[in-house]
Amino acid sequence: MIDRFESDVSHRLQRCAGTKIALLGIGNEFRRDDAVGLAVIDRLDALIDHPSISLVKCHEVPENFTGRVKRFKPACVILIDAADFGGVPGEACIFELSELEGIEITTHRPSLAVLGDYLRSETSAGIFVIGIQPLDREFGEGLSPAARRASIIVADALRTALNRFSAKKD
Repeated sequence: MIDRFESDVSHRLQRCAGTKIALLGIGNEFRRDDAVGLAVIDRLDALIDHPSISLVKCHEVPENFTGRVKRFKPACVILIDAADFGGVPGEACIFELSELEGIEITTHRPSLAVLGDYLRSETSAGIFVIGIQPLDREFGEGLSPAARRASIIVADALRTALNRFSAKKD
């Protein structure tokens, strides 16, 4: 599963080689595994420092960060969020925006499909979603072990793919 996810991430980012990429972590840190997207951005922030990469912790209001994304002018936007797609807790899956239409896999409003469509119309960027299956989104703090492992796997897969663009901290 890990190798396939890493391969899928690498394949999608290959299309963005040499361009600006924005990664948006979405989630509520007071709803346990809902914060997994924020954990991915935290890990990446310690590993990546490159002017062509923008890491944004949107919390539960990603729509408040659309201006920042538009000013950055990315060619690719990656939305990272907890997503209930019926997978095993901690499983990560990549979705195209078209796959999200008509289904609600996240708890955020506006939906990621609406947010992605808006960002695509404003930036012409390629957009995709990395969804991580949560175990627990009840009120509380801290990720479940499955979500914690997934945040590391996803961040490391993204780092590996982004390293091809010299986007690593020295």
